[in-house]
Amino acid sequence: MNNKLLKEGLVLITFGVYQVILFLLQFNPILALVGFPLYVVTVKENFAKRMAISYAISALIIMIMGKSPINLLFLLITFILPICVFLFLRISKTIVMDFSILTAGFLLYQVLFIKAVKILYKIDIIAQLLSILKGMFEDYFKIVGDDKLSEKLVEFLKLLMPGFVIVEAITLTLVGYYITKFIANKVGIQKEFLPFSKLFMPKEVTVGVVVFFILSLFLTNINTLYIVVSNMTIILSWLLFIQALSLIYAVIAEKISSPFIGGWLFVVLLVLSMQFLILMIFIGFLDLVFDFKKRKPKRVEL
Repeated sequence: MNNKLLKEGLVLITFGVYQVILFLLQFNPILALVGFPLYVVTVKENFAKRMAISYAISALIIMIMGKSPINLLFLLITFILPICVFLFLRISKTIVMDFSILTAGFLLYQVLFIKAVKILYKIDIIAQLLSILKGMFEDYFKIVGDDKLSEKLVEFLKLLMPGFVIVEAITLTLVGYYITKFIANKVGIQKEFLPFSKLFMPKEVTVGVVVFFILSLFLTNINTLYIVVSNMTIILSWLLFIQALSLIYAVIAEKISSPFIGGWLFVVLLVLSMQFLILMIFIGFLDLVFDFKKRKPKRVEL
């Protein structure tokens, strides 16, 4: 009994301290991923009670540090992903819902933490990123003799930020999903997970790629439709890239029996694939159309 109480107290304190660290480090999304094992353990039992006590611990630490009461409201942002993990593991019944919950959670987390950092720390993350890009582009365009072109390019990239944010949410979702899968299996949480080798995008992705590609050929002026098409093209292209990675992983899993060697080979190919992004997108599109490894589900697609 004492050991159980000790373990429970350790989980609650660890979770509370971790949320404070995440808060103080400006809600870093990579750090949020690091917490997924802790989220899964917390979800295993007494989730609501654990969340309430952990928040009380976090709030107490924040108050002891002398932070203003408004910080307690922003602290709630750090609980978005644990709640999504709970919904994913305990409520969701389909693969589609699993990924939808995590993607929506990461998207909400990113939008809110960007706003929170701007209010609490007076840091505009988007503006800083655009400023860095502008500096990089200015050095290049000075060489070619056109200084103003860098400003126009940065303004255009600003319009594409929604697409890039969604792409980041999708990427974090995939990583979070398979971290959750690994830890859930270790701690005995029963849940059906989709192997990465079986990951297959919905047919709507194929249709969307064709439609938005055709639309882009006829759009020359930067207007609302052009911005929407450009953002959708970014998102769909990334989904095709993930499709290609899944195909590569399926081939490796089939040809190489050793998980260790197969895993390292996939990591190497993943790094190399970023150098051939356009080719990977094309491979992903072909796989969606022809289903090379016959992985397409009969009923439910991802």
